[in-house]
Amino acid sequence: MQRPGPLAVDPWLWSRTFADTWLAGLDPAGAGARQRERRLASLLTAAAGSPLYRQRLRAARGSTPPQLQALEPVGKDELMHRFDEWSTDRRVTRAAVEQFLYGSSRLADAFLGQYLVWTSSGTSGAPGIFVQDAASIAAYEALDAWRLRGSPAQGPPLAAWSFGQRFAFVGATGGHFAGVVSVERLRRLNTDPSIAPFGWLAPTVQTFSVLRPLEELAAQLQVFAPAVLITYPSSAAALARLQLEQRLNLRLKEVWCGGEQLSDAQRVLVRRAFNCPVRNNYGASEFFSIAWECEHGRLHLNDDWVILEPVDDDLRPVPSGTAARAVLLTNLANHVQPLLRYRLDDSVRFTGQRCPCGSAFPVIEVQGRSAHTLLLHGAGERPVTVLPLAVETAIEEGGQVTQFQLLCTAPDALELRFEPQVADANAAFARARRALLDYLRTLGLDSIRVVHGRGRPLRERRSGKLCRVCHAPHGHR
Repeated sequence: MQRPGPLAVDPWLWSRTFADTWLAGLDPAGAGARQRERRLASLLTAAAGSPLYRQRLRAARGSTPPQLQALEPVGKDELMHRFDEWSTDRRVTRAAVEQFLYGSSRLADAFLGQYLVWTSSGTSGAPGIFVQDAASIAAYEALDAWRLRGSPAQGPPLAAWSFGQRFAFVGATGGHFAGVVSVERLRRLNTDPSIAPFGWLAPTVQTFSVLRPLEELAAQLQVFAPAVLITYPSSAAALARLQLEQRLNLRLKEVWCGGEQLSDAQRVLVRRAFNCPVRNNYGASEFFSIAWECEHGRLHLNDDWVILEPVDDDLRPVPSGTAARAVLLTNLANHVQPLLRYRLDDSVRFTGQRCPCGSAFPVIEVQGRSAHTLLLHGAGERPVTVLPLAVETAIEEGGQVTQFQLLCTAPDALELRFEPQVADANAAFARARRALLDYLRTLGLDSIRVVHGRGRPLRERRSGKLCRVCHAPHGHR
């Protein structure tokens, strides 16, 4: 039986999506607004094919067609619980998707021959499973091509994806996560002669596991010699320190960061180490390219493709200039698994100000997930830099738990806490501790103590979000 290949490019869909995205970038308040309204109307029509959303559309009476704000919001727990009622393609069931995901270790295969599937890590609770149709993939790729590297009016960043460039993606492997699935799709498309007959001209894309010891990861990157590094801020900062210590010698043209909060200190460190621009973006498994950073360092919402409604704890709208407790996300691209008014627990503030770059796309500030790089060592052991994403992945995959927090209380001591909703915290601790110690031993750390913390996980003061790997506050016992 022939194995399924990657989701192929539809030339007509791809070219139309790229053209529309370019036009919206030139005139966000005009062409972009018209595209948004047209896409929203089309999405509401398509959503009627979902039994779950059909109920919400029927309940949103009083206007024809129904207004978006009249729909009851939805959360990830409800969507995962009612997975078989969610999709507009009735073949997309939880059992079929899980069989597809776990029956094959090959990333980026096309589910049912026409969809891409990825999972979220479960930072804010249970992991999610998201099915992407060809239109949503085309939209994400168009947004990355036109807006990832500055003002859309300046034209596409052809230099970034030019012939023969080498791209290194450093991220969590071992699962069907959005980042690694997207990168693997590009890699396979670029090497498939039936799709890319001039594959020798295509950029080279390679994935590197953040689970590798840092010095081993650095050695692999050195051999690959990428022009562009794509990774999390914490990973970029750790590699930047090696570069400044002359234990790494990469000649990068750009560093692209996402997935965590990029601090000012991290940006300065990475820019100084690699002497190149640092590009930040904001995205999620639910919508891969929510906002892009312009040359003035401000995030602009891609509101021609995604709608964000900032809300308070009771899901009531908050005014411009006020930091929201959450946002309600509407994905205007994906029709196979509609997302309308989906709660995303990120603190976002719409500034209400025009940006000096000239773009009319709304300027937002995001207090997203942050993480702390750990420096661990036991008695007589050499200090080892441990990346937070690597620790998270080891605990998730080996411990089969997502609602946890790992506090570093000393260079040789860690405390593992769990959210109250974890059913059997003692069993979860046993599994997670074993998985964590196994991973630390691969780094040469054999005498790290891991204890079961009985307190609740600590929340970030500004955003209220859970930092899953962090240093214990000063004075913690």
